[in-house]
Amino acid sequence: MDAAPDASQANDLAAAVASIDELLALLGLDRDLIDIGDISHRTGIPVGRVTKLLDGVEPQTAEDPQTIFKNRLVFLHETRLKQDRKKYTLDEIAAGTGISHSTVSNMLNGLRTPKVPVVASLERFFGVAPGFFTASEGQALLRALQPVHDQLTHLALLKGKGITQVAMRSSAAGGDSGRIGHELREALTAALNQPRRDYEDPEVRELTDRMLSLPSRKRRKIISLVWDLLKFMRSEGEPPVSNPSARP
Repeated sequence: MDAAPDASQANDLAAAVASIDELLALLGLDRDLIDIGDISHRTGIPVGRVTKLLDGVEPQTAEDPQTIFKNRLVFLHETRLKQDRKKYTLDEIAAGTGISHSTVSNMLNGLRTPKVPVVASLERFFGVAPGFFTASEGQALLRALQPVHDQLTHLALLKGKGITQVAMRSSAAGGDSGRIGHELREALTAALNQPRRDYEDPEVRELTDRMLSLPSRKRRKIISLVWDLLKFMRSEGEPPVSNPSARP
């Protein structure tokens, strides 16, 4: 692997972590909210190593693909247990994947380089995403951080927080290169650029929050009463207040 892709992966991961940290700070939260164990479980990267990568240690880029495969297969064998909390036997893995007992043993010991169909069979058997065995350390962690970033972005939007363009343009936010992902990012960016109405009056904010918490039927009744009250209290000479929700 040449230096350019290696540097790009490291930069992408650093941008994703910086964006997540920014969103956490914006929400008044910290990294304790991130489930490191779940990220480790989904990537095959040990918990301690995930923590170091989030703290800025550069991901490994020169690791031999066969070593990556062997380490992650061993990780799955240790962590993906049966209902009785016991490991799958080599015979059970062989029967579930169509791979011979000896081949499974050789792969667990790093003595066999698997072909693509074998890798796909193991991914299906252990219930992991395609690419689990082949993604580099940086790629695997970046993929696992994407849903974390998405959830924090949605939470910030729901709480009415102003999200900066740094948070929006991170690799985690743009992890999927499809048209839908592009359209979503464009829509979010446009929404964030719209002027916001900040109600400084705490009583108005409280009233708004309580209104939003009501069932829609009750909310409509109260809104109608509020509009009537506003029309009654308007000053003389002031133009009538129109109810945008009123039906003809």
